[in-house]
Amino acid sequence: MLYANLSLFVTVSLWGLSFASAKHVLNTGFPPLTLAFLRFSVASAIIFPLQRLKKNGARIEKRTLLPLLLSSLFGITLYFFFETQGIRLTSASNASLIIACIPIFTIFAEFLLYKKAVGPCKIFGIVLSVGGVYLIVSSGIEAKLYPGVIKGNFFMMGACLCWVGYIMTSSRLKPRYSGIQLLSYQFIFGTGFLFPLALFEYRLWTYLGLSGVLNILYLGVFCSAGAYLLYLYGLSRLEPVVVSTYTNLVPVIGTVGGVIILHERLLFSQVTGGAAIIAGIFLINLRRKEKKPPQRTL
Repeated sequence: MLYANLSLFVTVSLWGLSFASAKHVLNTGFPPLTLAFLRFSVASAIIFPLQRLKKNGARIEKRTLLPLLLSSLFGITLYFFFETQGIRLTSASNASLIIACIPIFTIFAEFLLYKKAVGPCKIFGIVLSVGGVYLIVSSGIEAKLYPGVIKGNFFMMGACLCWVGYIMTSSRLKPRYSGIQLLSYQFIFGTGFLFPLALFEYRLWTYLGLSGVLNILYLGVFCSAGAYLLYLYGLSRLEPVVVSTYTNLVPVIGTVGGVIILHERLLFSQVTGGAAIIAGIFLINLRRKEKKPPQRTL
């Protein structure tokens, strides 16, 4: 239990600090889709060989090929298209706080697609979280600090919607593939979809320098490959509600990382909005007894 809890704490710490790391690279003028492509090229180079070491390594079934491709498109290509664009325009703190709303978007999708009941506690949690997002997105002070911040915030909400698409398309695949097998193919296909998009940015390619290279390696090795493996380890040994509680720390660590590493200014609207989002998510988890769909895991 100790190692499982420790693995999840390390995981959410890596994910939380990934926003500041990506923002650091993007601040140099490096193009966002090329950053995403390099990040997942590194992660794929680690995960795919590990998957091949498993006994009875994964062979793609024809009937699962379409949902596998769609899950890769939603969870890697489109998600990181929106996330990197969003991080480029808004603050790392805002990005991490908005991503925390993925469970809210998931509940809406489940209600619309599967007619799942939404109880009073969930409704209150949703209203509280949506109010928190409004406080963050509508801040006039931030618009002066970060030109394009409103557009960046909406890019981040687009990333949330893409992750919901990933959850829905991945649900059919989990009974047929182990965690690392599914992850390896999603990384490979998602990286392949990113490649032509990165080529469109070739005029923007710049010299990264040692700092930029180290940040890309950190994002690929630790935040994508390593963190997800640790997440799978923790998920296999702890109750889903415990795992969900840990993932709620991602926006907190992301905000702290933005302030300490990037010297971002922490605004009152971010503090109150972030607190409302996290409180709303905790309320939703409090009454949600069925197994939760996965949170952001890349």
